[in-house]
Amino acid sequence: MEHNQVTKLLKNYRSYQYAVKNCGSDDDTIRLPLVISERKRNPDSWDRTRYNRIVNMIDGAVNHVLNDDQRAVIMRKYLDRNPMTLGEISNIIHKDRTTVGRWHTEAIRRLSIALEPLTEDEKEINNVDHMFDPNWRYVEPA
Repeated sequence: MEHNQVTKLLKNYRSYQYAVKNCGSDDDTIRLPLVISERKRNPDSWDRTRYNRIVNMIDGAVNHVLNDDQRAVIMRKYLDRNPMTLGEISNIIHKDRTTVGRWHTEAIRRLSIALEPLTEDEKEINNVDHMFDPNWRYVEPA
């Protein structure tokens, strides 16, 4: 997985967590081979499955793949409620900015390997702005 895809997933992590809590019930969980056909029948189930898998993959990768220093940088930069810059993180932990930058770079490299099993379809984020358009109507794809 490319590094910019990893940072995009990390930046959206809290949104994915929120979506998991609000996209249907636990009974909607399905197996991955059925994801595409299930998406067409039950869009809420698709979102819950996809977001749940992304959240679980990120949680597992951050907690099991990264060392403590790398984990602290990733948590503060992307996953905490109030994200910080690398400069702010370096000031808080009393380390040089270049050291924190190295930890960040290595963490992103490791996460890109750990998150590789996510399929392209799962990583795709769909625009849902149409939900707020009162004139929008569903049209069956050709």
